[in-house]
Amino acid sequence: MKVNVTESVQRSIRTLSSQDRQKIFAWIDHLGNWENDSTVRKNSKHVGDKGNLYVLRATNDVRVFFLLQGDTITVVDVATKDSIITSGKISG
Repeated sequence: MKVNVTESVQRSIRTLSSQDRQKIFAWIDHLGNWENDSTVRKNSKHVGDKGNLYVLRATNDVRVFFLLQGDTITVVDVATKDSIITSGKISG
């Protein structure tokens, strides 16, 4: 699958620690093999009732949000667990 990473996500990734950046880039690489990689699918959860938005638990603290559309995955956001809870997007 083709994986696109938005410019804003690239900027967000640069604010993370080097260890988190390496993990995020590794998970993004794994997204390209979505159809054959059961681990990446297991760590990803569908968000909401409709649409193709998923969240991937990339580290204990960092989540990757992406859209699954046909043969393309678009990474649309990277956020820390604390910022998600604080914003009220996802509880717990």
